[in-house]
Amino acid sequence: MGFRYRKSVKIAPGVKLNIGKRGTSVTVGNKYARSTFGNKRTTFSSSIPGTGISYSKQISNRNKRPQRIAYETMNTTVQPDLEHNIQEVENYNAYINMLISVHLETENDVNWHRVAEEDITYLLKEGPNVSSVLEEIANYKPTFRDKLFNRTTAKKMIIEEKLPEAKQLDHEIYQKKQRLKDAAPLILSGDSNAWIMALTEYAPFDDIESFGSQLNFKVINNELVVSLTVGNEEVVPTDTLSLTSTNKLSRKKMGKTIYLALYQDYVCSCVIRIAREVFAILPIEKVLIHVYDYGQADLPPMKGCILSTRINRENLELLDFENIDCSDTIETFEHNMKYLKTKGFRLVEELK
Repeated sequence: MGFRYRKSVKIAPGVKLNIGKRGTSVTVGNKYARSTFGNKRTTFSSSIPGTGISYSKQISNRNKRPQRIAYETMNTTVQPDLEHNIQEVENYNAYINMLISVHLETENDVNWHRVAEEDITYLLKEGPNVSSVLEEIANYKPTFRDKLFNRTTAKKMIIEEKLPEAKQLDHEIYQKKQRLKDAAPLILSGDSNAWIMALTEYAPFDDIESFGSQLNFKVINNELVVSLTVGNEEVVPTDTLSLTSTNKLSRKKMGKTIYLALYQDYVCSCVIRIAREVFAILPIEKVLIHVYDYGQADLPPMKGCILSTRINRENLELLDFENIDCSDTIETFEHNMKYLKTKGFRLVEELK
């Protein structure tokens, strides 16, 4: 067995800095529920006291935008210190912020030359999941009760029993990386099937799809075409939530103009996000994106194309994504979009 070094340092209550051979990570939480961030992955672990039952799952290998983390934290963490009404409003505001910040999150740029040359055999020996379990074993410190009831060995064995599953997870990572290695030369040569395979493997649109939207990819005349079908207009709330001076919950119907503007911002934020993800993953210079939904300004409302835009890499990379208005930004690219302030989207023709 090779040399292994692992050390954990407490840097704040409930926060530890982990130092190991493969880099550093940060663990936030306690012995019952904790998340570890580092090495381009996020792992959530939890356990039920006194039962020996525990759970661990790698939940991400990308950096999520702060607005998405805030919303997910609000909806998975019980906050006993907040009154119910206050928490409801906090959840609502976090959700709105997440909707209009979709464009701020993106995959790290993929270097396909590096992918083709990367040595991934380490994943068959000690990948990130195995490394995490070994780190847990190395850092295990028996409690007074463990020593008193002579169950230190049993506790270590429970942790060690996670190794087979960890090896399987690392093997799945290896298989995915191997598929990408095999596809790398094809992607660099402009093979359209390899392009679509890469987008499918990276699957970077989980938050957009979680609201029922669908994305499809095809290549026409050597140009990537992405179709986004918005799953449900109700993804944008029609009510507003706020607190009165006495912390009572106030629910009011959202003004139509405000709702339509928020919906347009959400759609345009999704479009910019799609372009960013495509350019991060693929070595291409432009992408054509069509968005389909009901034409809100058409009577009767009919489903069709509400936005069609061709975005080029060079112009997109000049944007300050933290400070743009997504709806205005779309208008700086070649596009078909008819949006009426008091009526919403109207159906348009797709760009060719």
